[in-house]
Amino acid sequence: MIGKADKQMSFSDYWLLGKISEVSYYHRLRTWVFNNLNEEMFQPLFSYYGRESISPVYTFTAMLIQFEKGYSDREMEEESRFDDRIKYALTAPRDFDGIDAVTLCDHRKRLFNSEIGKEIFIKTISQAKEVGLFNKDNLHIIDSFMIWGSCARQDTYTMIYQGIKMVLRFMKFYEMEDASKKILKRTDYEENIKKPKIAWENEKEKAKLLEELVKDALLLVENIKTKKDIKDDLKKAIELLERIALQDVEITNDGHVKMIKGTAKDRIISVVDDEMRHGRKTSSKLSDGYKAEIITGGEKGSVVVGIEVDGANIADGEHMSDLIEQSRRNGVDIDKLYGDCAYSDFEEIEKRKEEGTDFCIRVPEATNPSGGFSKEEFKIDLEKGTVECPNGHIKQFDTEKTQKHEQVTVKFRAEECNDCPLKDQCTKSKKGRTINIHPYEKEIQEQREYQKTDEFKEDYAKRPNVERNISELTRHGGRKGRYRGKLKIRWQMIMVAINNNIKVIMKHISKICNRQIKKGEVCPKTA
Repeated sequence: MIGKADKQMSFSDYWLLGKISEVSYYHRLRTWVFNNLNEEMFQPLFSYYGRESISPVYTFTAMLIQFEKGYSDREMEEESRFDDRIKYALTAPRDFDGIDAVTLCDHRKRLFNSEIGKEIFIKTISQAKEVGLFNKDNLHIIDSFMIWGSCARQDTYTMIYQGIKMVLRFMKFYEMEDASKKILKRTDYEENIKKPKIAWENEKEKAKLLEELVKDALLLVENIKTKKDIKDDLKKAIELLERIALQDVEITNDGHVKMIKGTAKDRIISVVDDEMRHGRKTSSKLSDGYKAEIITGGEKGSVVVGIEVDGANIADGEHMSDLIEQSRRNGVDIDKLYGDCAYSDFEEIEKRKEEGTDFCIRVPEATNPSGGFSKEEFKIDLEKGTVECPNGHIKQFDTEKTQKHEQVTVKFRAEECNDCPLKDQCTKSKKGRTINIHPYEKEIQEQREYQKTDEFKEDYAKRPNVERNISELTRHGGRKGRYRGKLKIRWQMIMVAINNNIKVIMKHISKICNRQIKKGEVCPKTA
């Protein structure tokens, strides 16, 4: 049964008034919560009968404070009991007993599977519009940032070993364990160890262990698949086990198992959180976990208006279309969108331009990994359908394909390239140089020319505003995942975005108040 917040102030509460600065996070959060949250919003999460819980207004606000300050549940329990600033922000009285960690965990679990966080997020966007944050200085920017996973990355041996143990635990719960254990070669799956103890510097022992684990995993999977009416959680566990058992290995014709070189596409990196992925924000920075993509809007692009979360291996720009649509559903029409090279998806750009959205997106410069002539050194005539190399050789291509936005590959003959005096500056291939004509080559060429102008440089200089937003988000709960799985990480990022938007809204209202006070007018204290 839902609990009610105690709004009655005592003499002790009045003592705090004026002692907590009006420009502090605590005061601004309290003001926003007092005027925007109530128990009825959270009623779908609770029964109408039973013992009263702590007010979900308190717990929801406490979760916002946790992201802002980095508190764990235990730390938040203590702070909510002894810190007057926290009680003040919660809108709770000074004699409030605090929120215990178990209650925080319980209410959070309810919120994970609800749309309440999303609804409050949309509410903050509407408020930002109401207080005037979307005006002539409105700036929409799209970008991404990495979220570190809450679980450690595991090697192949650990994942398969722990995967088998996980399936056996499910089978034990469904009273199926004994029959399956008889088919397994290894007998150490009940031991409390992360992976078997062997001489890890010995390649023969490692190869033997790998073969035993993979074969045990596949035997277990096949054994369970033959059974009827498999429960959903067990089915999911065996599917995961089968995937991790095969993703890093190759089974030879004679039945032996060996590790393959390289990394499998979309490789699982942890049994504990199977939605985490390897990812890179730059060529030198590897990150394990998730990636968030955001669109910001409003004055100087300070309000988060759309957010998506995916595995860290997803390419930047993957969710550009989804984010534009989500922003519209959230009540924000994007007239112009700024983004870096990752968002130079001209198929999407051309589609959105027809809908009235303009773009300020940078196109990456043409490069040659071998250090020779880049594609820009070749004269590409899209009307005549010709490509001329730096030494004057000309090749024809089909202009009908480029007009249909199809990629075209132009190959210079090996004889021409091998006899060319400029070959060392162009290509190392004995088969000759190849030039790929992009489906949107015309648009890319035009954009590269436009990027050289002062007009573009002045306009594009607005894009770095998003870096300030990302810094704010990552410093206050957005850098490290607290939970496991995309669903929960997405909820975390929504909460971080709500917190950001509240601070931006309340700061903007303070500015308005200061202006109006100077003019002798009445100040609207609430959002």
